[in-house]
Amino acid sequence: MKLSPEKLMAAPELAALAVLDAALDVAVLALAAAWPELHTGDTDHDQPRAALDAINHARALSAALRRYRRALARADRCEADLPF
Repeated sequence: MKLSPEKLMAAPELAALAVLDAALDVAVLALAAAWPELHTGDTDHDQPRAALDAINHARALSAALRRYRRALARADRCEADLPF
């Protein structure tokens, strides 16, 4: 989603959510680079298992952020359809 002043005036929280979403993407990439064994499924040690848990949580949070943004967009469309 591309932010604009109009979108931020309507929902200022989108700015913080955009930063959070970018940070989650970077964190997932960094953890995947730090622990190449995640790509092979060889996660017998605590650190790669914890990294995998963090990746899974980051992905779940990213999905929740997408749902929130879709809900905002739907609400905006509904308000735009009002006849007054």
